Amino acid sequence: MMKITKTLLSCAVLILVMCHMGFAQDEINLTLRCDIQALQSGTEEHQACRFVGQDPDVDTREYTVYANVGDTIFWNGESSDGSGAVDIQKIKYSGGTNVFDKDELDGTTTVTGIIKKNTRNKPDYKYTISFKIDGKGKMYSIDPKLKVGD
Repeated sequence: MMKITKTLLSCAVLILVMCHMGFAQDEINLTLRCDIQALQSGTEEHQACRFVGQDPDVDTREYTVYANVGDTIFWNGESSDGSGAVDIQKIKYSGGTNVFDKDELDGTTTVTGIIKKNTRNKPDYKYTISFKIDGKGKMYSIDPKLKVGD
C-alpha cells in the first residue's frame, strides 16, 4: 500500500511540474535603440530608432511583438552610440485590443507590463512608447504593435 501511495504522489508531482512548464510565462525585453544625434537634429523617431532584433525591412511603426497572456514585457531604451540615455517613460494604449489592465503604464527609465488579455481573432494592441533623452527635454514617441496569442 505504501508503494502505491508513493507512486501516485510521484506521478502527481510530475504532472504538476509538466503543466507548469507548459504554461510558464515569459519575460520579453524590448529595447528601443535610438540615434540620439539624429533625433536631436529633427529626424523622425521611426527613422532614428529601431528595436533590437528588428528586421531592417520593417518600418518601426509596423514592428509587431508576439507574446502570450501572463508574459511580462520590459520596455527599455539605449542610444546607438552610448552618447546618452533613452528613458522609456510611458506606454499608452492607442487602439485595437487593450491587453493590459489599464490604458497607461508609467516608468522613469523602463516600463513594465504584464499581459492580461489576448488578441486572438481581435485587432492587435496598438500603443505609443513615450521617451526622453537623459530624462529631460522633448518627449519623443513611437507607435508599434503587440499581438497576444493565448
